[in-house]
Amino acid sequence: MTVLAARGVSKAYGPVRALIDADIDLAPGQIHAIVGENGAGKSTLAKILAGVIPADRGEILVDGKAVPAHRQQDAIAHGIGFVPQALSLVGALTLIENRALTQPCNFINVSAIRRELEEVASRSGLAVPLDVAIGRLSVAERQLGELLITLAQGARILLLDEPTSLLGPREVSQLIRCLRDLARDGAAIGLVTHRIAEVMDDSDMVTVLRGGRLVHHGPSVAMTTDDLAHLMVGERDRTVARRLRPRDDRIRLESKGLSVTVNDVAVLRDVDLSVRRGEIIGIAGVADTSQTVLAELLTGLCRPDRGTVVLDGVDITAAPALACGLGLAYIGDDRVLGLVPDMPVAANASLLQLRTPGFSRLGLRQGAAEIRYGRAVCNDFGVRPPLPKLPAAGLSGGNQQKLILGRELQRTPKAIVAHSPTQGLDLAAAADIHNRLLAAADGGAAIVVISADLDEVIAISDRLLVLSGGQLVDDFDISLGAPDPARLGAAMARGRAAGQRKAQASR
Repeated sequence: MTVLAARGVSKAYGPVRALIDADIDLAPGQIHAIVGENGAGKSTLAKILAGVIPADRGEILVDGKAVPAHRQQDAIAHGIGFVPQALSLVGALTLIENRALTQPCNFINVSAIRRELEEVASRSGLAVPLDVAIGRLSVAERQLGELLITLAQGARILLLDEPTSLLGPREVSQLIRCLRDLARDGAAIGLVTHRIAEVMDDSDMVTVLRGGRLVHHGPSVAMTTDDLAHLMVGERDRTVARRLRPRDDRIRLESKGLSVTVNDVAVLRDVDLSVRRGEIIGIAGVADTSQTVLAELLTGLCRPDRGTVVLDGVDITAAPALACGLGLAYIGDDRVLGLVPDMPVAANASLLQLRTPGFSRLGLRQGAAEIRYGRAVCNDFGVRPPLPKLPAAGLSGGNQQKLILGRELQRTPKAIVAHSPTQGLDLAAAADIHNRLLAAADGGAAIVVISADLDEVIAISDRLLVLSGGQLVDDFDISLGAPDPARLGAAMARGRAAGQRKAQASR
């Protein structure tokens, strides 16, 4: 029995046809994966099903009945919950206060909201601090908080847009278990994802979109990994050209004694890090605040309680403009903060070029130069659609990520700090970014890749460090072979225990 369906749904943004005559059926008790490469239309389809955006044509059916004007309030009334890729919680408020914003009445019972969220969290296994401001939570915790509120609203049909792109392995497993339990209880789940493993292992049905068109719809069990990869990205190269680089002992990026304490909780403690020219260091661990803080410290975006950061012999501690001028590139884990959504793609691509001759004159930006540069970034990094004048908000999440990567890497940086650089990217795009990072290292760049995705950091790193409880607790030389699973697991387990202590301390 189908509880939510789309028939002949189409959507265009100006000249760009995001979705063309798409069909889908979501049934109770099933996890239905919606997959495709970046810009394929999968997020657009999910948003139309959730009533977030209207379709240009086609119809939405709920319990077999057409809904003439399917808006978000209609979706919520029908028990349709939506967890967006671009997180929507108010950063200055706690999870309890964000839940209060969704209440339809004027009287707010905070105690009842707390009990409700605690009950849902216990039932689903989603452990998220309820009394901490959203802005102080890690991106992974914010993602789980979005899901927690959606479940508290009583959704029987759940649409999740790339929910695992910000999560580490433990959080992904936790989320999938939660979704499977919900499906067993009769929920219908639409899971937008670019991760093939989630489709093959965790879904019942799969819909594949390419270029806005439906190219496959059927049971996941009938698919092989190669079949799915080919349907998603065609013949595009999905390999990473890993090669052994000659050792260069000259240190390019270095931190000494970095320490940060927030509300009496040690987020980072005495972090010493040395990255040589041409070296890629991967930093793995539980996805939490310490990863984001470390990335922002290394790029000068925040000030440590103590400690220093040095790039090519120059102290760049808490000096982001100086760091940028010296050739440091930063790829953050929150693309919303990395772009100016209402500005055109070309302007976003050129933000770091304003002091370059030709990009400004007498203090005024030169639009023609920006357009040329923006078009080059789009073409070189596969940003789709390649429209320099399109507002960055008009791009899909994956293509926004490509735009940020293009802006940072196009200028041939001397050092790169990349926090979850391939989140939300399809297989071919992720492989392309990994190859670009490897090429930058071949050119002498010192690179730090911070990610909760172990496969990512192992695939491209020369050394792997584990960040646990705010400290670097282990160091693996990847050139000698894959890390010992038992030793790596023990280091990661220390991170889980530390994360639990942090959550308890913050309450």
